[in-house]
Amino acid sequence: MSRILVTGGSGGIGEALVRRLRGDGHDVVFTFCRGAERARRLEEATGARPVRYDQSSTALVQDLASLVRKGDFDALVNNGGEPPKRQLLVKTDADQFMACQVNALRGVLELSNAFAARARERQTGGAIVNVLTTYTLGVPPAKLAAYVTSKYALLGLTRSMAVEFIRYGVRVNAVSPGVTRTEFIADLPEMFVEQLEAGLPMRRLATPQEVAAVICFLLSLDASYINGANLPVTGGQSC
Repeated sequence: MSRILVTGGSGGIGEALVRRLRGDGHDVVFTFCRGAERARRLEEATGARPVRYDQSSTALVQDLASLVRKGDFDALVNNGGEPPKRQLLVKTDADQFMACQVNALRGVLELSNAFAARARERQTGGAIVNVLTTYTLGVPPAKLAAYVTSKYALLGLTRSMAVEFIRYGVRVNAVSPGVTRTEFIADLPEMFVEQLEAGLPMRRLATPQEVAAVICFLLSLDASYINGANLPVTGGQSC
């Protein structure tokens, strides 16, 4: 049985992943930011352990990195993130833009570095999966420049970590899901969602469970020769 840390594990793709991993018999620690009650219910349902985490808080990032350095995790899934905020680039304040980059990157960098350092000490190897977006695979939409830029930065970080961490036996990969039926799109009109689906080759959005299954594959030994990849989970949208 492996011990796995999943950030952003209390809802959407993260929750589906926690449930899948626990169902497969893994020991899981997951993070939540605001949804304490939802995290408690997930803990009761699965036995996974919740930890409060906010990627915009330097103190909480360092606390979680310390947990990783002291723990014996076999895998790390960097899934946590804030819903994208739509705004024209010409109306985007530079400080807000840069804050988005820092919030998206700092936690992934510190947690991943801590994981790799611990793997080197233990000489056990491991796997890291970073959750990106389909926007890294094609033409991005308007009004999401800060979000899209942060995901491209995470793609570059993923590939750099893959090159450097493999010496410790740590594989690093990414998944780029298309629009998925999670709470992130709960406020969108159903007619708009239907239009999105109509434009996809498979004529439907992904489910969180389908994305979680791909992440589980990348964490498994079945993916032992996959390193530095960014797998699309898009129903053919990026073909």
